[in-house]
Amino acid sequence: MQEQRMFNEKEKEKLEQLRLTLAGKGEYTVQQLLDPDQLKGVLERLVSEGHFPSVIVAGSQFMKRYGFMTLAPILYAFTMWEKPVLAGPDELEIDLNTQAAPFMMQLITPNSYMKNKQDREATRAELANKLINENLAPFVETMVKATKLSAAILWENAAIYLFWVYETLIPTEGNAEQVSRAKEDFHYLLREFNCTSFTCGANPFMPYYSDKVEREAGAIRFRRTCCLYDQVSEGGACCKTCPKARG
Repeated sequence: MQEQRMFNEKEKEKLEQLRLTLAGKGEYTVQQLLDPDQLKGVLERLVSEGHFPSVIVAGSQFMKRYGFMTLAPILYAFTMWEKPVLAGPDELEIDLNTQAAPFMMQLITPNSYMKNKQDREATRAELANKLINENLAPFVETMVKATKLSAAILWENAAIYLFWVYETLIPTEGNAEQVSRAKEDFHYLLREFNCTSFTCGANPFMPYYSDKVEREAGAIRFRRTCCLYDQVSEGGACCKTCPKARG
């Protein structure tokens, strides 16, 4: 049994860069936003304040931010430092800064330590279940009800950050041992983890893990779905990975 270990200041700073704060109070609990009416109210607020032209666009862009600030810091902490963050909807809060342009979101957990009481594989399975089956999947289901958005768009909005963490971030910043763990964890999340949500198949990420295409600027994995970013970007520009930009 591993004892609890606190995050050090350097680790806390890194998590904050990835939009996870280990202290403070959020405007909403994640559990509150698993109510379609509550979530739609937040999206309508963002529309009324001029951040997005419609609830549908707001929902897609909100999901991109939510996917990033759940998957990126929580998986990074586990793989890089072997410090799993409690990731259930009753253990996380969200703070919104709608005065910023574009608006900002921060994930907050009151737990500045992890409970790591099992072997690594069991801990990973428990973390993935909390993070995906108890958190992301219900959030996608709620967003579908609140906006009528396609679940495929929402899942891909999260999947792109899973790929980024394990293909780019950790290989760039990790040592040999950490990169080796990243390969194992990425394989587990793509090939072995089973999702219980009706909004996806057995695995919510694998359908979007396509081969990269060589372009002049480097290899690109084009998305299968459009996240509607072109409806808020300057000049209606698409993301570089948008299927509309594939040509």
